[in-house]
Amino acid sequence: MGAQHVFFQEFGIPPREELLPEQAKYQKNCLVLEIANNWSFVRWLMDRHRHGELKQVDPLERDWFNFIISNNIDVEKYEKNSDQFLNEYIEK
Repeated sequence: MGAQHVFFQEFGIPPREELLPEQAKYQKNCLVLEIANNWSFVRWLMDRHRHGELKQVDPLERDWFNFIISNNIDVEKYEKNSDQFLNEYIEK
């Protein structure tokens, strides 16, 4: 599997209490775009999770995984229709 590609610099999830509402929305949208930008890697990450093979993750993988789980993001939707995925998960 290829390495992840970070689209946005200083990627990561800061504590929510430090973010203003607009910053939180921007951060969420950046994370959704990161998932889309790294679709094959995210798919591999989630497949490992489903099969109980996700033992160790790096900080970036941890952030993506926690974000996907805590926001109930169905990553399978991206494979079916990437535009619909982005429309559903990007906050306007």
